[in-house]
Amino acid sequence: MQTTRPPLFEPLPQHGPWSAVGLSRGEFLGVLGISLGLFILLGGPLWSHLRDAHFVRITVSYAIIPLLVAVVQWRSGTLRLAAFLGATALLAATKLVVTAGLTVVLGMTG
Repeated sequence: MQTTRPPLFEPLPQHGPWSAVGLSRGEFLGVLGISLGLFILLGGPLWSHLRDAHFVRITVSYAIIPLLVAVVQWRSGTLRLAAFLGATALLAATKLVVTAGLTVVLGMTG
């Protein structure tokens, strides 16, 4: 009897924490990617400005999250206050973890 082994890497799941807040996987990753891109590139590349103050970089990259969430949820018809607040909080928390880790890694290697 032959058993099949699952592949080492599988596609990202279609349903996850983003589903509970009215976002698709692509919408979640899109908003997160834009926010992370702003954090990394606004005012020059992050790795070139590790020791600088990051007030503008942080403010803009977090301020864009609720705006993008509202637009995405409005387009898909899932814009409700609870879903909006949940999606904004989920994305902000995820961004915080990713940017903190990225900054630490860049600080250790630079």
